[in-house]
Amino acid sequence: MVGVTDGAPTSLVDALALAWQEGRPLSAEMARRLAPAGPDAAYATQSALGKRLGWWPAGRPHGWKLAMGQPPKAAPIPDGLYQPSPGQMHNRVSVAGIEVELAVRLSRPLSAGASRQEAEAAVGETLAVIEGFDVRAEHWHELPPSFLLADLQMHAGLVIGSGVSGWAGETHLSLEVTGLALGSEGWQHPLGDPLALLPWLADHAAGRGWTLQAGDLVATGSWCGMLEVPPGGRVRARFEGVGEVTLTYPASSAQEACHEL
Repeated sequence: MVGVTDGAPTSLVDALALAWQEGRPLSAEMARRLAPAGPDAAYATQSALGKRLGWWPAGRPHGWKLAMGQPPKAAPIPDGLYQPSPGQMHNRVSVAGIEVELAVRLSRPLSAGASRQEAEAAVGETLAVIEGFDVRAEHWHELPPSFLLADLQMHAGLVIGSGVSGWAGETHLSLEVTGLALGSEGWQHPLGDPLALLPWLADHAAGRGWTLQAGDLVATGSWCGMLEVPPGGRVRARFEGVGEVTLTYPASSAQEACHEL
């Protein structure tokens, strides 16, 4: 039951739960007012929101997204937000964005304190993926980072493409987005090494009580920043020697209007 006072949600978990369930964004004013005080409170909100909405029936997430920063950021992926390539973008709330990434699926547990070498040894598969980017509030550029982190660091689903066994190592990204003139960009991971933050994630996940396990999937960070996809648009990404992934945004699924909470 979502708590309300005079028709307005009374906590960030209440407000985000309603936004996720109804597909309507919070107003920027409400998002700023309810934003967590810092990262610890934001991560607690992620966990509470997942429990409230039943995102992880087994009691723990099976996938994570990583985001760059000092310190880095992470969000657990709801079980219902995976789809195979070719995927479709549906039910955007405030922005129809995508990020193209390499994801790794672990073949063994990865505990806190793991080294970069141990992290690579735990990789059973490298996959091309497209992450959906959305925010459950209006005017996301103006919102506090702690709100965005609480809102799963703007996660909106993962389309899983083809891949290779083990860690892929060096690769090159080719990217096409219908309706966007991208040019011939030299796309690359912002850290140069997509596995650089995997040891940090092992520590973070263990600290949340969700030690990384065999079969867990980790999206390691965007190679292209965030790109907005126009209605009717199609994204095709190919990592040389790894695999490819595609996503379409049907014009019929673009909302004609967004109603604020």
